[in-house]
Amino acid sequence: MDAKVEHNGTSLAMESKLEPKLDSPELNGGKKSETPSKVSVAILGSGDYSRSLAGRLVRSGFSVVVGSRDPDRNRRLFPQAAAVTTRRAALSGAGLVFVAIHRENYPALQADRDALAGKILIDVSNNTKLKEGESNAEYLARLLPASTVVKGFNVVSAWSLDSGLFGGSKEVFISSDDDEARRTVMQLAQDMRFVPVDYGNLRAAREIEAMPLRLLPSWHLALKMVLGVLVFYVLWNVYRGVVFYAIKSGDNYAAHIPIHQVNRALGDTAITTLCLVYTPGVLASFAQLYNGTKYKRFPNWLDKWMRARKQLGLLCLFIASIHGCLSVLEWSPAYGYDRLFEKTVVNANGDVVVGMMRWSGETFLLFGTLALFLMAVLGVTSIPSVTNTMNWREFNFVQSKLGWVIFLFAVTHCAVYMAEAFIESYLFTSYTCPAFYIDLTLCAVLLLMKIVTLLPCVSSRVDRIRRGWERNGPGGKTAQTNAAYGHEDPEMTSYL
Repeated sequence: MDAKVEHNGTSLAMESKLEPKLDSPELNGGKKSETPSKVSVAILGSGDYSRSLAGRLVRSGFSVVVGSRDPDRNRRLFPQAAAVTTRRAALSGAGLVFVAIHRENYPALQADRDALAGKILIDVSNNTKLKEGESNAEYLARLLPASTVVKGFNVVSAWSLDSGLFGGSKEVFISSDDDEARRTVMQLAQDMRFVPVDYGNLRAAREIEAMPLRLLPSWHLALKMVLGVLVFYVLWNVYRGVVFYAIKSGDNYAAHIPIHQVNRALGDTAITTLCLVYTPGVLASFAQLYNGTKYKRFPNWLDKWMRARKQLGLLCLFIASIHGCLSVLEWSPAYGYDRLFEKTVVNANGDVVVGMMRWSGETFLLFGTLALFLMAVLGVTSIPSVTNTMNWREFNFVQSKLGWVIFLFAVTHCAVYMAEAFIESYLFTSYTCPAFYIDLTLCAVLLLMKIVTLLPCVSSRVDRIRRGWERNGPGGKTAQTNAAYGHEDPEMTSYL
């Protein structure tokens, strides 16, 4: 279950260790719900989703009746415990009705308007493309004003229902204009071992129906940022390593673009993305210092940036892994790593002998390898089954403290590689600075800001603000806050 904690306009999502319980009284006005086996649920429709839904309801202890236009033909497709009959007969004894038919077939339900009157209709439909205006659920409510329409279960796939909820999200988003009907369907979802999420009135169905149609919505910002950085570094390195020399001397180095130049760009992108992961947390600390409170919302751009940290971190791990593999493929003095090796000599037989790596070469590989493997550790801790075994202090240590260690290792990896050639004049022959200058400049700025936040006079104020102290509060004294807020740290990336 993703429990979202609002903090300065920033949602920090973390896996809850709580599992939904059958007959939970919380969603039923403090009263224990009716035993599922005594509840009769009707399903209108006989498609794939209806069959999977019927199976899930039966396994959850519900009495299921399926209304079909051709019950004799479709009866064999449903579980034996589910009765398959006509629509009119299915509606006669059911209070909850799943409408599992397409929107274009909704008008046909008007023939059973009297049988549907006073019943709760759960609309599970989806659209084939994003659209503006009236949702399917709102359209159904307009066609059948005597019924109560609830939107829900449309984000759960038929495969997930059949597989016992493995491999899919357990969240079910539910909306309705009737509060009691919404609570009833939320209790039904919980009895089916789902996690119900109250989305308010029926107008929210427009957002709920759009969810399955959006491809990786939480990744859009991170993908745009990383793709922009990658394109910039590819063009930068291709210009410096290929285009400039072709114009100046006619030398053709285009054959080295696929691996050598792209690999350089990947390394630059990886360390820049790592900066993008930790920069918003430091900026959030300065924003809290400036505002004198943790209860004021962050600027919208910073809020969106902080929400994208997890995706940025995973993309950084992906890019760094490719960079590591390509580096192994081209690991040779001929590919620009010559200064990391002892001098190459020719022996008496005329054989070329390449010396062993120097201290700089071994240090370069050591810190690069450590950074990559520790980054993989952070990736493992993002797996829900692993996260659920960690307490808050352990999770905070891995995601924040260990994350900064990885950042320092990555900076050392980059700095050692160019340490002996940092001010060589040949690096500036293309009228541009090397890409690693940009990398290290960004890293230096971030480290400087981080060091400022670690100064005793600053860190003590930040800690007080995070515990609830407000500069303009009553007497400027620390307020008693919720225990969850007491541990919130905007610098904790929570990104992998």
